[in-house]
Amino acid sequence: MNIVITGFMASGKTTVSKEIAAMSNYEFIDTDELLEKNEGITINEIFAKYGEEYFREREHETIKKVAEMDNMVISTGGGVVLSKANMAELRKNGVIFNLAPDFEVIRERLEEAAATRPLLKNQDIADVKRRFEARRPFYDDCDYKIKIVPGRTARSCAMEILDLIK
Repeated sequence: MNIVITGFMASGKTTVSKEIAAMSNYEFIDTDELLEKNEGITINEIFAKYGEEYFREREHETIKKVAEMDNMVISTGGGVVLSKANMAELRKNGVIFNLAPDFEVIRERLEEAAATRPLLKNQDIADVKRRFEARRPFYDDCDYKIKIVPGRTARSCAMEILDLIK
């Protein structure tokens, strides 16, 4: 069985996933990192060179590969939930958790990391908020929601997730 972590960009997916792996016998894998390794370029470069459609196709191929693994904590890209096919693959051998922060938490984190987020180029915070709200129903397609509030630690989230899968 896998633990699958979903959430909007900057919700803490990678950090919480690494914490789960450190506290358990699960191994960590990040779908964005695996995709970059397979393509030999960064996600920013994939978006710039090939566009979002190409990225989503490669992302789905990556999801199919990691869904076949076992005993993994899988940190997904923020848009993985947009594809029902991705979610179906991940559900075959995984319990899906959504990290669910309020938008204010996202806004604060994105201000610190805007240069590394491909979908933020040429967008203001209002555009990001619209994307956040539009994706909310997709993030609801999970087994458990983990509420993220200011000051909540990754360790606290990881402990809650590990308790839920017992």
